[in-house]
Amino acid sequence: MILMMGLVGWKVWGFPGAVASAFATFGPPCTMYFTAYRLWDRFRDAPWQRIVRLGLVPVIMGLVIAGGTVMARAADTSWRAIAVTIAAAAITLATRLSPMWMLLVGGALGGLGLL
Repeated sequence: MILMMGLVGWKVWGFPGAVASAFATFGPPCTMYFTAYRLWDRFRDAPWQRIVRLGLVPVIMGLVIAGGTVMARAADTSWRAIAVTIAAAAITLATRLSPMWMLLVGGALGGLGLL
């Protein structure tokens, strides 16, 4: 996204536009993250942190599942791709194997034109 915004800025106003649009893209999120981290670290022994962490678990799980669903729907264009997605999900749920291995195998199969 930063590169795309930099390209738009470059087309509009050259190098200064590219730099300005790149900083406008990543500046606010980085500032918010830095501030939130500093506050979280400052109050690390506060009792409310445990409650916040427990409340964030279902939110994060929902976001991960939603992201996986969106990616699976976009990637599953053939029956072979659907079979690979189902197999990867089954292996992930049944074993403690790292999902990175399944990404590697899926990428290799796609790169070889087998999907």
